[in-house]
Order: sequence, then structure tokens, then C-alpha cells
Amino acid sequence: MSKLRVLIADDELPARNKMKRLLTKFNDVEIVHMAENGLDALENIQNSKPDLVFLDIEMPGMNGLEVAGNITTDPMPAVVFATAYNEHAIKAFELNAQDYLLKPFNEDRLRQAVDKVKNNRIETALDPEKLVELLRPEAAEEIKVPFSNKVPIPTRDRYKLVDYDDVVCIEVEERSVRLFTKERSYLLNHTLDTFERKLPGDMFFRVNRSCIIGLKHVLEIVIWFGNRFKIILSNQKEVISSREKSKILKQVLKF
Repeated sequence: MSKLRVLIADDELPARNKMKRLLTKFNDVEIVHMAENGLDALENIQNSKPDLVFLDIEMPGMNGLEVAGNITTDPMPAVVFATAYNEHAIKAFELNAQDYLLKPFNEDRLRQAVDKVKNNRIETALDPEKLVELLRPEAAEEIKVPFSNKVPIPTRDRYKLVDYDDVVCIEVEERSVRLFTKERSYLLNHTLDTFERKLPGDMFFRVNRSCIIGLKHVLEIVIWFGNRFKIILSNQKEVISSREKSKILKQVLKF
């Protein structure tokens, strides 16, 4: 197989040099350009048509996400983001990124990214419509990202990633849901059913039609009226389990 033609884009010279130094160890890679900013990267992507582009995200003029969103070459190059910040991960994978490298990364991690691109090279090159499909709003929830133990919380210009361990409970609020941590809460435009499908069953439990609790945040389970339980959580919230769910809790607790 021919060498993978690679473009590197990073506004910091030490980062560009490190990437170049590591990639030159790979016999199956050829570096075609090293861009100092987003505009330089986009121009040379259009002209040199590399197979793989490593994009820093925080760059002046045009950031890495904007570069990826404006590439119009056919076939599209594979894109791997390399950044010190993880809050852009969801947007990166919406843009069909092949991988997401968190700085500082080592040679082995870079090798994994290159191999992943090589394995997907034919499919990616022959299917540019896949990007359009992934950008459907309903498809965004199906995107697989490496932050599988976090809940992305959208804010005005970024995503906050909340660890599963920090989620006390999630409750229905009108047509949305509210996620509670011990410190604060977040209103999210999702359904409780969506969270029930995605959250691991060994960490979370749906106690009634309108609430999912984080099991590690349960402080007390109080015997309640009608064969139900009142569950006291670490943020002092109190939740009443349904009769059906109370039976399951009773089996889990073995009493």
C-alpha cells in the first residue's frame, strides 16, 4: 500500500516538531505540509489533498473545527484532532473525526491513530456522504466517542463533560430532563428513556417513571407507604420509588 500522505496543523512550533518527529518514525507515512494556522491548513488541504490531517483545535484565525467543516476535497481526508482540551470532543466526532488525541500523547497513541485511519481508509475515501449523514440531529446521539463514562452538557460555546460518578440523579422536567450533581443541576434537551438506554445498569437505576438515580449517591433507603421506598441521595434530594421498582430494590438489597 502507498504511504499515507499527512498534513500537520498546529500554531505552536514545538507541537508541530514533536508530531513531525514521531511521524517520521513511521515508514508508512509521508508528511506533505506543516501548517502554522487554520487558514494555511485549509489552503494546503485543498491543494495537496492529503490522506490524513492532524488538526490542533485552538488556532488563530480559523480553528481546527472550522477547518474540518470547510474541507471540500473529494475524497475527504481523514481528520484526527490533536489538542490539550477535551471539551470539543463531541463536536469533533460530529465532523466525522477518525480520532481525538489529547496532548500530551506518545508514539504508541499516535501509532494507534494512524493505524485506525489506515484500516478505515477505503471506506472513508469512498463514502463522503457519511459526513452529511452524521450531521443529522437525530444521528448525533448515535455517535460513539471515547468519553464513554461522561455525560456531555452543552453550554453556549462548548461542552462540559460530567463524569458518571458525579451524577446524583436525573429527573423529568416538563419536556426535558434535569441532571443533578452534588454542586448544581443542568437542564438537558433529552428524554429519560434516552439516558436509561445509555447509562450503565450497574451504576444507575430508574426508580420511577420520572427519575434515574446514581447508585453510589444513595445514602439511605427508608421504608415508605404502599410497599414503596423513600431514597435519600447525597445532595439531600428525596425520591420515592414505584411499587414495581421497590420490589426490584428489595431483591437487590436482599431483605
